[in-house]
Amino acid sequence: MSNPSSAAQELNRGIRLLRLRLAGVTRPYEVDLRTNDGSFRPLSVIAGPTNTGKTSVLQLIAYALGASSYPDHEEIVRQVRAAVLETITADGPMTFERGIESKIALVFDQPLDRAGDTVPQPHPIDPPSDPASLSRLLLSTVDLQDVLLRVAPTQQESATHVLSFRDLMWLCMLLNERVGSAQLLFEGNRDKNRKLLQVVDAVFGVHANDGADLASRIKNLNDDLASARNELASLEQFIREQDATPREQLQEVLEDAEGQLAAIRDAVHRLDQQEATSAEATAGLRNRHQRAAHATVRARQRLRDREALVSRYASLRAQYSDDIRKLTLLKQAGSVFDHLSVTVCPACLNTLPTPPTVRGSTCTLCEQALPAAVTATSLGAAAALREIAVAGLAQPVDEQNADGHQLGDHDHELDESLPGDGSAHEAISAELASTRSRFKELNDYWRELADSLPTLRQACDQASTTEAELAAQVDRGASGTVTPYVAAREDLAVQRQAVLVRRDRATAALKQWRSLQLRRRRAEQMAGELAGLRRESRNQSDRPDRDAVITALSARFRQILNEVGYPKHNNTGAIDAKLVPSARMRPFTSASSGGQVLQSLAWVLAIFEVGYETGAHHPGFLLIDTPQKNLGGKAAADDEEFADVHLVERFYQHVISWLDGPGRGAQIVIVDNTPPPIAEPHIAARFTRDPHHGRFGLIDNETG
Repeated sequence: MSNPSSAAQELNRGIRLLRLRLAGVTRPYEVDLRTNDGSFRPLSVIAGPTNTGKTSVLQLIAYALGASSYPDHEEIVRQVRAAVLETITADGPMTFERGIESKIALVFDQPLDRAGDTVPQPHPIDPPSDPASLSRLLLSTVDLQDVLLRVAPTQQESATHVLSFRDLMWLCMLLNERVGSAQLLFEGNRDKNRKLLQVVDAVFGVHANDGADLASRIKNLNDDLASARNELASLEQFIREQDATPREQLQEVLEDAEGQLAAIRDAVHRLDQQEATSAEATAGLRNRHQRAAHATVRARQRLRDREALVSRYASLRAQYSDDIRKLTLLKQAGSVFDHLSVTVCPACLNTLPTPPTVRGSTCTLCEQALPAAVTATSLGAAAALREIAVAGLAQPVDEQNADGHQLGDHDHELDESLPGDGSAHEAISAELASTRSRFKELNDYWRELADSLPTLRQACDQASTTEAELAAQVDRGASGTVTPYVAAREDLAVQRQAVLVRRDRATAALKQWRSLQLRRRRAEQMAGELAGLRRESRNQSDRPDRDAVITALSARFRQILNEVGYPKHNNTGAIDAKLVPSARMRPFTSASSGGQVLQSLAWVLAIFEVGYETGAHHPGFLLIDTPQKNLGGKAAADDEEFADVHLVERFYQHVISWLDGPGRGAQIVIVDNTPPPIAEPHIAARFTRDPHHGRFGLIDNETG
């Protein structure tokens, strides 16, 4: 953006508005009235539906310039702490900061973004007659400071009061309550109406007590100039006694410090990039080590599981071997007892076809009946004898006979040498064969598990070795990258702190020089004002006549009505000596609501345009609220004559044409709900009242 001082060179008088920033509790809220090159917009339109804060923008601008009140809407009271207004004047940039409910305004002789580079000057809001008041400072931009207005204009000995910038804002801001209303001229309040007429006369330099005011202003300004020069000399002497560093040298130190800070920021950025790259490599190593650690854990888990499984199956294998041994001995015991049984007839020595048994209580061999006790005892003794034989023969298996193949071969030999008889012998043989088959399957699986253990141990060792190598690489990477970056960053932080100290010292010293420059510039400004007042005093006989001013205002008023297309007025528009506008030979208060709106707009534009073109004491900006009130459509207008959207379009066309022509350098800010397409290029801010689209409103985080 361009330097605001370049715009100030084209500004001969008054104030132009650049930005309004509201210092908020959580964040600032801003409305920018600048173009892309940083200069003010000739026409700025703030658009949006109702209840979005458009009118509040105008009211907060007036508050920053000394108005007695501010818009006390709930969202503003909750969020806003101060109004900051950036402006440009003939003397350069000027930023005003006024806290909510504050009676003091801080004035910076720098743009808003560089306000911290200078010492703010406090200016009281009231009373306007205070030589240090904000009102007097603002009025000095249009040479209206110390203007006295009579309480009773028709009385020569009337008491007077000092014109305030608050009074001048009546010609600079037209709010909704004055548009199309008797409040345009404060007709219900005689004192305000009388003062408004005096303000207009003062702006055009035709107020009644101009001669007395001029002499008084010259005297007061001469005294103020002498006092300012004395203060300037005292401050210069103080700075010289302090052996202050020359301003040019301080400026060089400041520029050098800013350059070093920029270089340090670049170095930190490069360091961050390098560290990020190194961190990515280290992160890759850490990921690989993490994967290797997980693989090692899995390999160890598989090895432990396999060793436990081999151990459990070895126990089961020994149990199966013991079962086979017992079955073999049981089979052998059956063979032994079969040889002790009777198989040959004791009489004829022939082999019995069937072994003798006891059926019921009768022996099949001797066919004698046996007592029940004898039968039970004999059978019990026989069973006991058999169990004793089995128990005696079934001994634990030796560890040296644990091999299944050797045991199986031995049992096979016994099977062949001791043939058995009967169904019991066959059952034992079947169970023994089944057990041997299961044992063989178990033994084969156990051998397979045991054979896999060396491979698993080797894989576990390899995984542990890989993990250890990657852990060492991670340690080397971390120790070789993090520490140098930390050290470099700390070194840059130390350098930055040293540069900040030099910059802050230079800035503090420069503030003293800027304060001196501000006082010198103020003294020069006062000298220029004094010279201008003296010229005005010498040329007082040539000052404009009030009747000529009224005639010029009437002519411009009719011209504006013609250009906007005021219906059927037939060039009857006029402004009388009391500044009351009229059309169709009737005062504006007799017109319909739409007609009153158009006449109100034409009235304020006529004063603004004629004042600007003739070099009158007008600040050079105009704020207009809701120009479409009661105009443009049948739903809004109460008279078909004013239910014409082209009225609004022609109003904007007149404003744009005038700003591009005779009004070049002036500024107009318009608040409008639905501006026509011709105003689209001039929209500075648009509020939507939609939290999901665009900017909700002035306080855009208050969407409830």
